Amino acid sequence: MLLDSPPPRLLHTHLAYSCLPEVVRESGCKFVYLARNPKDTVVSMWHFYNKLLTRGGPEPFPLEGAVESFCSGVLPFGPFYEHVVGYWEESWRRPEEVLFLKYEDLWRESKEQVKKLASFLGKSFSQLDGDGEVEKVLWRSSLDRLKELEVNKSGVGELNHVPNATFFRRGTVGDWKNHLTSQMAQRIDHLTESKLQGTGLSLDD
Repeated sequence: MLLDSPPPRLLHTHLAYSCLPEVVRESGCKFVYLARNPKDTVVSMWHFYNKLLTRGGPEPFPLEGAVESFCSGVLPFGPFYEHVVGYWEESWRRPEEVLFLKYEDLWRESKEQVKKLASFLGKSFSQLDGDGEVEKVLWRSSLDRLKELEVNKSGVGELNHVPNATFFRRGTVGDWKNHLTSQMAQRIDHLTESKLQGTGLSLDD
């Protein structure tokens, strides 16, 4: 079905790089990977799971449980750090095919990051009205606009039957400070330092 669609084709996945079929990894297609600060990732994951769970009536998933699952690597798509490092290392091996972006950079340097993404995809902005085109992209992809689209307010995923609104919350940087205790934050920080040691990658916000 995907192959029947005219190019360019866009596919999103949560699979780790090592789990992608070889035919995909060797296809010559381009990968754009978006990483996020681990502590914000935990909080976002916790809110998302609770939105799913409370639809069915059970008790909310405790934050302590979310932190434990995260630090233990017990997640639906595998351990967080191995997932991130896999794409990070591949972006260094094949920079023309794998682009590694950070959510915090997109948040703070939106224009520069959008231009970087466009260049990677071979879709650079015009010299005449480049900034105007970038602003249009930022507006069309802004969280505030996407949240107000009817399909995202009332639509439901065809395959997973999850309400689209479940995927939208605050979209900010540093929201973990409003939820994690100092002990939780320190535990995640120590794990991050250990897991990323020697990779050259930093996920601090």
